[in-house]
Amino acid sequence: MIRNLWPSLLPERANLKLIMPKTAKIILLIVSLCFVFQGCASQSDLENLQRDTNNNTKEILALQRNLYDFNTELKNISNRLDSLSRRTEELRREVTALSTETKAKFASMEKEVEVASQPMRRYQADLGARIDKLQMDLQNLTGRFEETKYFAQKSFGETKEIRDTYQRRLEELEKRVEALNKSLENWEKKAGAPEKENKEVKKEEKPLSEQPKVEEKVPPAKEAKVEATPEKPPATPEEAYKRAYDQFTKGDIGSAKEGFKKFLEAYPKSKLAENAHYWLGECYFAEKKYEEAILEFDEVIKKYPKGNKVPDALYRQGLAFLEMKDTINAKLILREVIKRFPKSDQANRARKKLQEIG
Repeated sequence: MIRNLWPSLLPERANLKLIMPKTAKIILLIVSLCFVFQGCASQSDLENLQRDTNNNTKEILALQRNLYDFNTELKNISNRLDSLSRRTEELRREVTALSTETKAKFASMEKEVEVASQPMRRYQADLGARIDKLQMDLQNLTGRFEETKYFAQKSFGETKEIRDTYQRRLEELEKRVEALNKSLENWEKKAGAPEKENKEVKKEEKPLSEQPKVEEKVPPAKEAKVEATPEKPPATPEEAYKRAYDQFTKGDIGSAKEGFKKFLEAYPKSKLAENAHYWLGECYFAEKKYEEAILEFDEVIKKYPKGNKVPDALYRQGLAFLEMKDTINAKLILREVIKRFPKSDQANRARKKLQEIG
């Protein structure tokens, strides 16, 4: 604002410098004319007038010097303002350059931090994937362990029951043999046989297992029951499922297939129904009935979308399409396995299979 004000005042200072001498001359001229017209002014009045004129001239000259000094000072201030303006502009440019340099350095540091943090991020991602895989493996192992433990307990209970049954029957046989021996002794006493004959009879007695009379006394109904024990129908869903699964593992695919079908008809809402559907699909796959296998695997995927057998069912479904030479649907299913379960073993196998297909 000061720089804008002083230049506007400079012309006025120049005008004052020019106007003041002219004013003094005009005053002197007016005074002289007054004396000429009057013609009768005294000498003392002229001297007074001359003295006043000189005083006025001195004041005017002093005023001119003051104006000149003031003008000089204004010029100095203007020069200082210009210098200050130039310095301000230089500082502004320096600040701008410094800001640009700082931004560049900051961007460079961000890039360096990003590059340095990439290995750590990859390591964290790999670690997370490994943890997820371990959790899935642990869940599968836990499920298999619980299933094996349950069947083992069932088998142990059945074995104990069979052992107790045979123990009771053995005790009954021993009691009957003892009763027969007593009856035989009583009969010998009543017949009055000689002591020699009694000794010979005792020598000819056979062991317990070889006595025909004891075997004849065993009730036939109980013998039939002992033979029929292994063939009794399953009493629980777990027993029915285990029987069908054992048949599958032994290679008896036909019996296993019928067993899983009967299980699903009898226990459609059992917690083992998902596994039964899956293994029924495997039975069809083993028989090369790929369409039936695909439909059975689809039951697992639709009815149990969050079940443990879904990844296996999807992968085996893709293989079934591949066996039917339907590579388009096979690729779609295998890619679905990778998309839905990217960290699973089935996804790894699906990637390898896709590479083989090409």
